[in-house]
Amino acid sequence: MHPPEVIAELEKNQEAYDAVKDQMEAEHWGRTVLLHDGNVVAIYNDEGDAYDIGCEKFGLGRFSLHYVGRQPVDLGFHALSLSPRD
Repeated sequence: MHPPEVIAELEKNQEAYDAVKDQMEAEHWGRTVLLHDGNVVAIYNDEGDAYDIGCEKFGLGRFSLHYVGRQPVDLGFHALSLSPRD
């Protein structure tokens, strides 16, 4: 089970993404959106870059990634199961 603060972060980020989803799909199809603390931080062409920057700036469990145009897998929990990159 994930800590409550991780769940809260992911839920807040999901709400923030839902609020801008239509705009993202119209303007950024196929890109990756990095969210933290209920805000869109940046939009990337490469999901690996988004993940690396999210880890560096915020740490695991403190951000989520949304892939514009694809259904979310599980609110970004997949990021918690990936090992940090060197």
